[in-house]
Amino acid sequence: MKKLYSILFILAAMFTLTWTACTDEIEYVPAGPVEGIGAYFPPTVVTNYELEGTSGSITLNVMRTDSVGAVEAALTTTFTEGGENVFTVPSTVSFADGASTSSMTINYDELVRGTTYNITLTFAEGTPYGNSSITLTLLYPDEVVYTWKEVSTNAILKESTFSFIGMSDVETTGIKVEKANEGNVYRFRVPFDNEYFYDTFGGNVYDPEPAPEEFPWIVVDGETYKDEEGKPLYYIAPVALGFSFRLEGQNVYIDTDDKTTQNFGSVACNLSTANGPIGPNDSDYPLGTYDEAKKMINLGTLFIYVEGAGYQMIDSKEKEIYLALDPALLETDYDRDYTWVDVPEAAGYFTSEIASGASWVQAVQVAEQDSTFYRLPYLYAGGEKNHLYFHLDVEDDYKVTVPSGQHWTGLTSFGQQVWVEGVTNESSYDVENDKLTLALNLYFADEEGTKTFELGQFTETFLWGQPSEFVEADITDYVGNWVVPFDNGNGAQSILVNITQEGDAALKVQGLSGTDPASYDDTMYLDYDAANGQVVFSFQQVADVPTEEGFYMGVVAPYDYTTNMLGRESLIGGLTRSGILKFTDAPTNEGTYNSMIYLMTDGQGFGMLTGYWNYLEWEPYTDTASTKSLMKFEAPKTFKPTLKQGFTPRRTYKTELNIQPKPVEKRSAVGSKSVVLNNNLPTFNLTRR
Repeated sequence: MKKLYSILFILAAMFTLTWTACTDEIEYVPAGPVEGIGAYFPPTVVTNYELEGTSGSITLNVMRTDSVGAVEAALTTTFTEGGENVFTVPSTVSFADGASTSSMTINYDELVRGTTYNITLTFAEGTPYGNSSITLTLLYPDEVVYTWKEVSTNAILKESTFSFIGMSDVETTGIKVEKANEGNVYRFRVPFDNEYFYDTFGGNVYDPEPAPEEFPWIVVDGETYKDEEGKPLYYIAPVALGFSFRLEGQNVYIDTDDKTTQNFGSVACNLSTANGPIGPNDSDYPLGTYDEAKKMINLGTLFIYVEGAGYQMIDSKEKEIYLALDPALLETDYDRDYTWVDVPEAAGYFTSEIASGASWVQAVQVAEQDSTFYRLPYLYAGGEKNHLYFHLDVEDDYKVTVPSGQHWTGLTSFGQQVWVEGVTNESSYDVENDKLTLALNLYFADEEGTKTFELGQFTETFLWGQPSEFVEADITDYVGNWVVPFDNGNGAQSILVNITQEGDAALKVQGLSGTDPASYDDTMYLDYDAANGQVVFSFQQVADVPTEEGFYMGVVAPYDYTTNMLGRESLIGGLTRSGILKFTDAPTNEGTYNSMIYLMTDGQGFGMLTGYWNYLEWEPYTDTASTKSLMKFEAPKTFKPTLKQGFTPRRTYKTELNIQPKPVEKRSAVGSKSVVLNNNLPTFNLTRR
C-alpha cells in the first residue's frame, strides 16, 4: 500500500457553492432605427431552466440596437411563488461604449423543492424589433425517491479523507452497500466510527457512539452527470459526516455535536475556483467513474471542509480513492483486465539465470489497452496465467519496469509459491543490440501479499526480435532430399525425406512417416514465410489410414516422446549456418516438443501409424548418407488408441528452485488500518469541542 501524506490548505475564498447556466451568443440586428437605448433579449436566450442545488446563478445575454455611448438600461422584474425572496435580479444592465452586447446574472438561494418559479424581465427602453420583455420559467424539481437493494456486504473503501492531518490510504472492509433500483446510484453509511478512529488515531471520538443505522448515508450518484460519451460520472453531493473539524493553531479538533455541516463531497459540481464553477468534466477535479471489470467505483476528487483552514482536497490523481463492491476482484489480474495480442516480430532468445542459464525461443505479447505493457507468455511453465509482465516505454527513453506482486509465473521453491518483482532501476533495454535485461527479485509472501522471505535477485536477458540461429533462406533452399533420424524407442535409424516446392509459400514433404509411398501417401506440408525465410510445421490432417474395419483419419503432429504426449501446436523450422534444417517450438506454444509423429484417429483417441517418430534436425542428403530403405505400410487390422492429446508444459523441470530463503524484517502495524503521520503536520486532537 502506498504511504502518501500531505497537507493542502485551500483558501475558502477560492471556492463558492454556485452553479451557472450558459447560453450561446448569436448577434441579432433588428431592422430600422429606434429611439432610446433599445435594449432587448436575443431570440436564442434560454427561458426554461431545471435548477440543480438550492443555491446558484444563471446568466443571460442582452443586446441593444446600437453601440454608441456607455449606458445603463433600466430593468423591471415581477415574480411568482415568492420568487422575490429567492432570486436577486439587477435593476439595470450596463453597456460599454462601442458594445452592443452585455450580460446579466440572476442569483438564487434557498430554493424550495418541487416549485416552479416565473420571473418576468422588462426593459424600460425596449424595441419593437426584439424581445424587450421575457418570462423565465425555473423549476427546482422534487427529489427522486429511490428504492434500494443490497449489492454488497463486504465492500472495501479506500480513502484519504484525513490526509490533511497525515492519514492516507486507509482501507475499511466489511462495508454494506445498497444500489437504487431506479438507476446507477449507490449509498453506504459514513464509516468513521469509534473503531475507525481508534485503529487510525488511537482513541474514540463518540461517547456514546451512535447505532450503526444512525450514521449518515454517503450517496454516490451516477445518474446526474455524464461524460462526453454519455457514460455515468459518479458524484457525491455535499453531505454532513455527523461531525466537523476545526483548526486552531497547530491543533485540529473534532466536534461530534455538529450533525448538520455539509463538510464532505465531490469537488466538481460543488465548488468553484477563481475561474468559476468546477464542471462535471473538469480534468483537474474529476468526478468518479465505474470500473465494470473490477466492480469498483473510483470516487474522483473529493473535499472535506475544516473550519479555519477551508476546503481540503483529496486528490484522486495522487491517491487511490475507491469503493470496491467485490474484494475478490481487487486482486491484480492482468489476463482479465487487458486484451493481449501477439507481437511476432518481437519473439527472440530468452536466457534465464533463474533456470540455471537455459535458453529458449520466447514469444512476446502486448496489451491492446496500453502499448507500453508487455508479457512473456508461459515463460517458466505451461498452464493457465503462467506469464511474466513488464513495461517498456519507448517514449520515455526505453524505460523498463517490472510490476511487483507477480505470483503466477509457476515458479516454486520448497513447494511454496514464488513471488516476483522488479529490482528498482536495474532493468533496462539496450537499443543498439535490442537486448532487454530484466532484474528480478524473488521472494515468499503471505496471503495478503506481504513479503516474508527473500530468495534472491536474478538477471534475465531477452534478445528482442532475434528468435533463432536460423539464416534467411529462399524457398528453393529447402527443396531436395533430407536425411531424418527415425526412432521407435527401441532403436534409431535414418530415412530419406523429399521436399518439393508448391507455389510461392508452401513446401510438400513426402516420406516422413518412413513408409513406402506405393503403400501409403504420407504427404504433408510446410508453410514458407518469405519475410524471415523460415518454415512452419503445424498439426495437420494427412491421407486417411485403411484398416480392416474401414478408414481412419490420418494426422501428423508435434510430439514429445519422453512423455508420450502430442499437441495441436506448431514448430518453427529454418536453415542453420551449417546447413541443417532444424525445427523448434513456436514461441507461442504452451507446450514443448522434440519430434513429429504420424497418427490415426477415430476423433476421440490417437494411435501411432507405424510406431516410429522422427527427430527435428534434418541433414541434407549426400551419396554417402546412410539411410534405411522405406518400409512397406502394413494396414492394422483394427484401430487401438494409444496416445492422448495434450502437451508437455514448458520447462516444468526448472520451476522448482529450492532456494534457501532469508527472513524479511517484520514491521509493526496499528490495528487494521494503514497509518502515516508526519510530525510537521497539525496534531489531531481527539478532545471533543
